[in-house]
Amino acid sequence: MAETGTMTLSDLMIATRQRADQLPSGYVPSTSNIYFVSDPELISYINQSYFELYDLLVQKYGNDYFVAPALSFSTDGQSFLYPLPDGTLYSGAPAFYKVLGLDLNLNPIGNDSFITIPPFMFAERNRYSVPNMQAFYGLTNLRYRLQANNVWFTPTPAAGQVIRMWYVPRLTQLVNLVDICDGVSGWTEYIIIDAALKMMQKQESDISVLAAQKVAIIQRIEAAAENRDQGNPQTVSDTQSQNWFGSDSGWGYGSGNGGFK
Repeated sequence: MAETGTMTLSDLMIATRQRADQLPSGYVPSTSNIYFVSDPELISYINQSYFELYDLLVQKYGNDYFVAPALSFSTDGQSFLYPLPDGTLYSGAPAFYKVLGLDLNLNPIGNDSFITIPPFMFAERNRYSVPNMQAFYGLTNLRYRLQANNVWFTPTPAAGQVIRMWYVPRLTQLVNLVDICDGVSGWTEYIIIDAALKMMQKQESDISVLAAQKVAIIQRIEAAAENRDQGNPQTVSDTQSQNWFGSDSGWGYGSGNGGFK
């Protein structure tokens, strides 16, 4: 039995056929039987709708619904490009989808001295090209930018620096009938409605009711998803990025010239 808030692919297939009123008598989900909308085609619809729900949560909200375990790696002192996880690199870390943030460890033998690495714009690619430095007080001129399947650092990091990456993993498709879909708070309803809508479109049937239901479930998700921490809503973040002279550096970040402008 799937835990609360989740459904198996098999359950989703049954629920979707019920919603589209296309549930044959004695129906048993498989990956090969043939109907007007075959099970392989239905699985494709369900996965497309699952990806839509995933993107809805990932792109609109910062409440960390889908976060991979923090990934740490060390710099070699020569490379400025480091590959993003693809599901096989970094001891099988989940494949990368979107970055949440990168940190620099000021104390490689400990695990409690991280500072935030800010991103840089492409036009700023040479602004921080002085030799890489870091200071115990949280000053660093290291910056990052995503480039294709790599993370690009400027200036080239010194050897032995420990980088920690927080990121959203790529969603894994539902393939086997027992695969679990995480709907968080019953939001598998979005998948069911959207996949059923696709079935009705293929049948050239009236989709107005399902289309209205889809609008309603999106509104529900938008109203409920962001406020995940009910007792402590999101506030403006203090990045401690002011230096002693009021510039955009200091504790936590550091300016492009090692702390001063």
